[in-house]
Amino acid sequence: MKQDVPQPKFLSVPEAAKVCGVSRNTVYAWVRQGKLGAYQTPGKTNLIRPSDLVSFMHQNGMFVPSSLVDLARRDDKTYGDASRETALTEPGPEHTVLVADDDPISRSLAVRAIHEMAKVYQAETGYEALHLLTVHREIDIVLLDLRMPGQHGLETLSELQELRPDVAVIIVTGFSNDIPKEVMEKEFVVRMVEKPFTLPVLQEAVEDAKKALLSRRHVPS
Repeated sequence: MKQDVPQPKFLSVPEAAKVCGVSRNTVYAWVRQGKLGAYQTPGKTNLIRPSDLVSFMHQNGMFVPSSLVDLARRDDKTYGDASRETALTEPGPEHTVLVADDDPISRSLAVRAIHEMAKVYQAETGYEALHLLTVHREIDIVLLDLRMPGQHGLETLSELQELRPDVAVIIVTGFSNDIPKEVMEKEFVVRMVEKPFTLPVLQEAVEDAKKALLSRRHVPS
């Protein structure tokens, strides 16, 4: 008698859209931009693993229903994909990082580098970054690309300083020669990372930001 082989559970784009409270077109855009992992059938249908959706929602500060977390855990346990387990737990690191970069590849690399070091939010524009900093007061480290659409990074940096002077900023740029000297002299700018960066370099920069925040807390008032 032929034994049944456990098959992984997949969510369709409409199902994922319903869970996230967005339109199907938005989910399709996430998949196309590489933000949300998906498998494509020979018929060009996009299918999403529950654990991939949970990870994506955590990283973007979205509410994750417990039913989805349970589904992802059961699916990974049945399918034997234990490597995904870390993405299914609510992030509990001491620090929270905002990655503000319009390049989806750079954002993906940054999240990959630091997701085990801190909880991570993502923004594609300066406006979105400022909004997230207003809503999520726990964000204390910002990786800021200085060339984003809609608003120059230096303008975002200036508004960020007024809005959240308590954060530690790591400037990420491929145009280091264009950065005015006075920008790097700002107290809350911890370090500059040049593109293309490596994961260890970015991890080291985040560690420097953590140390800078710790030293601020211990400065006598």
